Amino acid sequence: MATRAQEIRIFILEKIPHHPKDIVAVTAEAFGVTRMTVHRHLNRLLRDKKIVKTGTTKGAAYFLKTSLDKTLIFEIQPEIRASQVWDEYLKTSFNRLPESVLEICRYGFDEVFNNALEHSGGKGVVVKTVWKKDSLELSIIDDGKGIFQSIQKAVGLQDIRESVLQLTKGKFTTLPERHSGRGIFIISRLFDVFGIFSNGLFYCKDNLGDDWYLEKRKITKSKGTRVSLAIRFDCERTLKQVIGQYSDKPSETPEIDKTEILIQLSQMEDEPYISRRQAKRVLQGLEKFRRVVLDFQNIPVVGQAFVEEVFRMFRSSHPDIDITSIHANQDVQFMIDKSLSPEMEQAQVPLFPES
Repeated sequence: MATRAQEIRIFILEKIPHHPKDIVAVTAEAFGVTRMTVHRHLNRLLRDKKIVKTGTTKGAAYFLKTSLDKTLIFEIQPEIRASQVWDEYLKTSFNRLPESVLEICRYGFDEVFNNALEHSGGKGVVVKTVWKKDSLELSIIDDGKGIFQSIQKAVGLQDIRESVLQLTKGKFTTLPERHSGRGIFIISRLFDVFGIFSNGLFYCKDNLGDDWYLEKRKITKSKGTRVSLAIRFDCERTLKQVIGQYSDKPSETPEIDKTEILIQLSQMEDEPYISRRQAKRVLQGLEKFRRVVLDFQNIPVVGQAFVEEVFRMFRSSHPDIDITSIHANQDVQFMIDKSLSPEMEQAQVPLFPES
């Protein structure tokens, strides 16, 4: 026959999945004991590694060690480490995944969680996991300045939407002395669906449907960044494979030498076609790469000045950089081919008007 102490701990283990934040009050009321007594039993379960705890005081939340769906709350402090959080709170549940999917999830978590710690300027970070029958979603949310606003300020961009373009190129970081900037670029291609919401903008890259979109969304809070990473359990992508697509020398710390740019991200909503101004947005930072792929998906037409700036002038000044295009319709491809014609190559002055 179970003792009263055992009954209380059994009750706690049964109710925690439904009451992660108010388990103390629920247990105290059910057994007619003080909150201090309940905390004593919770500490015993913590020592026995049957439950985990995040947050402090009123923000504390408890979960079963084996729980899949979690909402973990952490204060951003110098001593916190992504590896520590993974080992203590996530490793047990994620270890059930196929090895390649597990490797992707670990890589994505480390990169995004560390970005929140080092770049957000916030006070706290939340890690949320939602498991479904055949997939899972991992989200990391901070309460900092917002990634797109930080990029806009660091680069001096006129429009905050340009921050998305710069971020998606790869090799962009506001702390170049400490980071290579490859993390988000690789992660956005590793997961089935990658989403980032910040400063009223939501950027989503759907690798299952080979699609993407950028939209404005109503801001429900004034600060912060939310990165969501979704992946199926049967995902055939591997970390080594994806890194190999963008690096000539894959390793644990690869040097990314190839980038893919969605040209539509260079076009602000009030601009009628792809112009020289937009070309300069696209070209910013491309000298860091050896190979550049320009994706003209959903681009019906380009201005002559755009193709001149990219395919003739930039190529002329950076002959060692290989620039190719994909998803160009007939009209766009005609303009690109025209810019590459021998007559264009021999021109000594710009042939097209500034726009």
